[in-house]
Amino acid sequence: MPNEPDSLDRALDRCLAHASAEGIPLGEMLDRLGKSSFCFAALLLAVPFVQPFSLGPLTMLAAIALVIIGWQMGAGKAKPVLPRASARLRIHGKAWVGVLLFCKRLLAFCRRFTRARVPSWVSGPKGERFVGWLILAGGALIAVPAANLPFNNTLPALMVVFACIGWLEHDGLMVIVSIAWGAATLLYFSAVLVALCFFGSQVWAWVGHFPVFR
Repeated sequence: MPNEPDSLDRALDRCLAHASAEGIPLGEMLDRLGKSSFCFAALLLAVPFVQPFSLGPLTMLAAIALVIIGWQMGAGKAKPVLPRASARLRIHGKAWVGVLLFCKRLLAFCRRFTRARVPSWVSGPKGERFVGWLILAGGALIAVPAANLPFNNTLPALMVVFACIGWLEHDGLMVIVSIAWGAATLLYFSAVLVALCFFGSQVWAWVGHFPVFR
């Protein structure tokens, strides 16, 4: 099972205390959190995408990191194994302060309605692996190249966020909500693909009426 929720709160507070000064290495924070470090890191990576705008090249970097974190958690690793450069990355600056504050507010909001429910979804190695695969799937969906679509990153980011909250807060219902966001993402992408195929064929049929294109 993950650490108690106040352990994550203390980790966020430590990050905030150092964020505006010299910063704190990401690897050091993950070492202190143990098993909770998977969802802590995934939460930090996913939260910036819970908004309708594209983050450009950062999107693919974050998506790859989420896939790696999800795979390691799904494989039962003790903690995330990061490349040396990533482990030395210091959490500091105004952007990180905004992300950390949003994480704290999000957790505080979710704790109004989260509680220990449907324990089979978050209990033991099986629950841990399942949440890891959800994080991996969310990262893969964030990586889908559809930068011009609104909310193309928001939906899979919410999938990751609710999977992390479900495991950190021992609430299997939040994991079910995460699955629902994943299904919504697939439906959204499928609807866009069908629309493109339909309207694309209509456009080509209309263009074909012009003699110059015959």
